[in-house]
Order: sequence, then C-alpha cells, then structure tokens
Amino acid sequence: MPTPTDRHSLEPWQDPKAAPYVRIERVTKKFGDIYAVDDVSLNIFQGEFFSLLGSSGCGKSTLLRLLAGLEYPTSGRIHIDGVDVTDVPPYSRPVNMMFQSYALFPHMTVEQNIEFGLKQDRLPRRERAERVDEMLELLRIRELRKRRPDQLSGGQRQRVALARSLAKHPKLLLLDEPLGALDKRLRENTQFELVNLQERLGITFITVTHDQEEAMTMSSRIAVMEAGRIMQIDTPTAIYEFPNSRFVAEFIGSVNLFEGKIIEIQGDEVLIEAQFGGLMRMRSLQPHPIGTPVMVAIRPEKLRLCQIQGDEGVNRLKGVVEDIAYLGDVSVYRLRTASGTLVEMTLTNIQPRTEQALTWEQEVWVEWSPTSGVVLTD
Repeated sequence: MPTPTDRHSLEPWQDPKAAPYVRIERVTKKFGDIYAVDDVSLNIFQGEFFSLLGSSGCGKSTLLRLLAGLEYPTSGRIHIDGVDVTDVPPYSRPVNMMFQSYALFPHMTVEQNIEFGLKQDRLPRRERAERVDEMLELLRIRELRKRRPDQLSGGQRQRVALARSLAKHPKLLLLDEPLGALDKRLRENTQFELVNLQERLGITFITVTHDQEEAMTMSSRIAVMEAGRIMQIDTPTAIYEFPNSRFVAEFIGSVNLFEGKIIEIQGDEVLIEAQFGGLMRMRSLQPHPIGTPVMVAIRPEKLRLCQIQGDEGVNRLKGVVEDIAYLGDVSVYRLRTASGTLVEMTLTNIQPRTEQALTWEQEVWVEWSPTSGVVLTD
C-alpha cells in the first residue's frame, strides 16, 4: 500500500538500505498465561517521533517498559543503535523515560530535580550546572528553578519532568502518556511544542498514548496495537486514509462501514452490492474475486450532499436526519436509511449562521466518489 508523502526523498522506513535505530525482533512478554506483548517485530529509525497507540491493556506500555529495561522479554531480542540490549539493565541503556505521573521529587527544587540524574551519573559539578541551565532555557522554565513541584501547575511539572529526562542527553527518550495529566487546551499546545523540541534536538522519541488525536498530531509514524499485537504501522495520513482492517478504521477517528459483496470487477474498481440496498463502485488497490464479502470504510467528511436527488444510484443513498451535533468548526449529522443503516456525515461550517444546514427529520441524499474510501476484507 502506498504511503503518502510530501517529500521527494525516501523516508528512512521506505529506504531498504536504512538501518533502524531501534530493532525489536519477535518480542513476547507473558505474565503467567497472559500475553501482554505477543510476537512483536518493529523497526524505528533515528530521529523519529514514533507513537504506540491503543486502548488500555493493549500492551503498549509493556512494550515501552521492555525498551526501557524495566521489564525483560519472555522471548525475542531488542537492539538499540546496533547493540543487543535485551538483557542489559536499565541504567546501562542509552535511554531515558518520562513517566505519566512525572515522578518529581517533592522535597527538591526544579533545578535539583533536573540535576538528580546527572549526580547519579557522577558528572562534574560544572558540567551539571551547564546542563541544568541548558534545560531551563530550552524548556523556558528558568524563572521556576527555585520552586518545588507543589508550587507548579500541571503544565510546569510536565516541562520539569521533560527537562530532567533530556538533561542526560539520551539517544532515545521514552514517554509514557506524557500529556495525560494536562487539560485539553494545554495538551493541544504542548503537542506542537514537543514536536518542535524533538526536531531541534534530533533525539528519537517513542511515546505511548491512547489519544488518537495526540498520536496523529505528533508522530512521524504510528503503531496501532490491540491484544499485544501490532495491527498496522504507518504514517498518520496513511493510517487514517488507508486503514488495513476494520479494527484500525474504527479505532482511528469516525468511519462509516458499509457491508456488501463484490459483483463486478472493472480494472482497479469493483462494483459492490451493498447491504443498505444500493450499489457502490470503489477503487480497490488489492485484487478480490467476484463474490468476496467486503466492507467499504468511508470517513464522514468524505460524504457530500447530492445536488440532484432522485433514484438510488451508484455511490448514493437516501437518509433521514436523526441526530445533529454542532461542534463550531463542523457539524455532525447522523442519517438513518430505509434499511436501518446509520450513516454519519460531517459538514464544515464555512459561513457563520444561526441555524444548521440540515434539520431533524429532513430527508437528504448523500454521495461519495470511488476514491473516497477503502475496501476491506478483515
């Protein structure tokens, strides 16, 4: 499947000659009879901002702890910068980890918290002072240096924890739900700050999150996890536009899933007899024989109102507005078809208005193009 990219040169993960910075080879972690991580293989490249995304219990935090050396795999190997670190203790790995709780020492000042790891490594006092000053400046918290954690806001504590993690100049920084304790507005602002910081430093970041929007905003690539396994690895754009399964399509954003079966093939397009009673003509990048049961995944913003209404046609359906949600920049409409299928459509609110474009119980027609969705068999 093609990966959309705005760059002419190959990204590292597209270049067969590029050597991964982190290589996870068939790693499994069991707790008793439970597979927390199940035969995972993964390559992450130098300078990536890589996200492990999934719901609670999917294995993403366990995988991060395996990278940090806080857990050891039941089987498989882990390499960082060409070195096998599978059995190496955490304090000997070129890795630092920022925990969700931030884990700041309450009795220490900001500068003492940042300096703590450097003292443990027995760096000379002068170098420690330079590193602390560097981090205070980098994270814009110089005026907080004499405060203790209980005198800081959530966002300030997050910056201090990040400064402490970066002070040791790790080759790899692991972040466990780093923005989970922040309110929505601060979290959104911090996402962009983290990306800019990571690009300036050139350090490889691997973060764990259950927040899809957060992963989409920050990541060069995302691994979607479920039940200890990786379901799909790709760029945010490719995962959203080209999910490889029903699970990924439903997990990332909102989606309409229309079930049916293929009844005709014409070049790279297939004609599908849909369960909602109509026909769909969709582009399919994978060959599927006639009679194959499929699902067509179409994002709500890909649907558009028909200018000309009339008979049921290809890639068209009629519904009645059942629910409306006004979200400011967009309005979300849920339509119920005659067959009972619930369809979600998003319209952008370009012009200010006091009323919705559509109203409850209104009968509408919607349509979509053959390239606006993806044909799935899983």
